[in-house]
Amino acid sequence: MDTGSRSFKEPLYSALGIGIFTFFYGLISGSLQFWMAPVAFITSAFYAGMNDSKGKSINVSLSFGMGIIWGLIAYRLFQIPNMNMLWWTSSVFGVMAFIAIVLQGSILKFTMIPAWLLAWGTFMEITLNITIKDWPLFVLQLATTMLFGIYFLDFGSDYFKSIMYRLFPSHSKDSQLDHQPSRDH
Repeated sequence: MDTGSRSFKEPLYSALGIGIFTFFYGLISGSLQFWMAPVAFITSAFYAGMNDSKGKSINVSLSFGMGIIWGLIAYRLFQIPNMNMLWWTSSVFGVMAFIAIVLQGSILKFTMIPAWLLAWGTFMEITLNITIKDWPLFVLQLATTMLFGIYFLDFGSDYFKSIMYRLFPSHSKDSQLDHQPSRDH
């Protein structure tokens, strides 16, 4: 197979994999009534695009968990009455971001700050704009949609792509080496 054929297969297989797994994710999230289903697209794009995350899905997942915990803490702090909200929220965000980075650099080295902050920001964006009536369900749905992004959308489309390369292998040895999945899972 020549380079032109290889360069055509990569985007075709990626597009097919992403399209197929997005379709099935739509069915799953619609059936389960995940109103925050788009979060999975954010986490999938994050995982696929962040070079440091490749092969570290557990670390990214745990970092998402820390972001959700950080969101719960920040949200609770924002409920303190009689505070100047501009100064208070800015202070909470600044101090908590500082603490997160210190924790990640010392005792929580297994976490990844970009994933932690992405989850925290996603949590805050949702909770500061709508009223949450069932907090345990909200946290469960948010964590689930974040994990669906990595383990269903991203891993699924990579798996599909690897199957396609096995079904339609290249003819040269150099091209076959290029057809390995893009991440260690």
